[in-house]
Amino acid sequence: MISLGIRIFLLLLISSSVSAQIFVARNFFSAPLDDTTSERGFLPNVIFSAEGMRGFGSALGEQAWNAKYFGLIELYRFSEKATIAGTLSHELTANPHNEISFHMRGSIWNESIAFFRKTKVGTLEFGVTHHCRHEIDNTVPSDESTPDEEYSPTRRLLVMTALYSAISTPIYSIGERMQYRLYGRLNAYTYRVDGRRPEHLEGIQSWENLRASLLAGGRWMFKASEVVNVYTRAWANPIFFDQGETWKMNYRVETGLGFRGRQGILEAFAAYEQYFDDASRPYPLQSNVLFFGARVRSHLIF
Repeated sequence: MISLGIRIFLLLLISSSVSAQIFVARNFFSAPLDDTTSERGFLPNVIFSAEGMRGFGSALGEQAWNAKYFGLIELYRFSEKATIAGTLSHELTANPHNEISFHMRGSIWNESIAFFRKTKVGTLEFGVTHHCRHEIDNTVPSDESTPDEEYSPTRRLLVMTALYSAISTPIYSIGERMQYRLYGRLNAYTYRVDGRRPEHLEGIQSWENLRASLLAGGRWMFKASEVVNVYTRAWANPIFFDQGETWKMNYRVETGLGFRGRQGILEAFAAYEQYFDDASRPYPLQSNVLFFGARVRSHLIF
């Protein structure tokens, strides 16, 4: 018999047929209420994650380097079943087209505040997230090895604010060594900016028409020992526009090794990710990337 939590997750996933990623903390979910030892009060936990990746095969090499940082601070713990928290995350992308093979191209910031509530079906989360992307080093061409005397700086500014709700299931076990956990997140966008220079041509899709998106994913783990585990993680994130092409799609599949320490977990992984628009150009640029990377994260992130 399928549990109620899994049924809710499957309904979220089935309700959409395509996907796209638009926020920094897309490769994991935070779970502050997994800590049942904290008492009621202010600032009981600080949660972190940091990852770096080398990408291969991306369009125009724009996703050759990727680094992400994420932090969550529990602002007030009401009980073992309820807390309010704030997050701050940052993503940096770079291509290899300069003399040091590291040409910074984009910077993404996310800030959010959310209320977490543990229930029988899983942990519910309700909050608001602000998302913005800014272009970096655009006073020179994206490929500095090719001189262009007529080059003029480009611009791609994305700003979005969303109300969101999310659910993460409890940890389910299969036998003594296998575990899995599912999660889903629904965003409704209340503010959208897609500023471009040169301005996009008529008919090219603008993120100003973005209305909603859905993230659905999960993590599966085989416990090889008390210290080492083998895991697979995957997500899909449908995004809905009210003009142009109605649906866009991104997804990611990741597999790796996790090494558990007293203060956190180190993961080494390989991943394949699709972007419907990596936002590196003033026009949509679809990209598919093979990543190799490493991540350190708190135990309260899965």
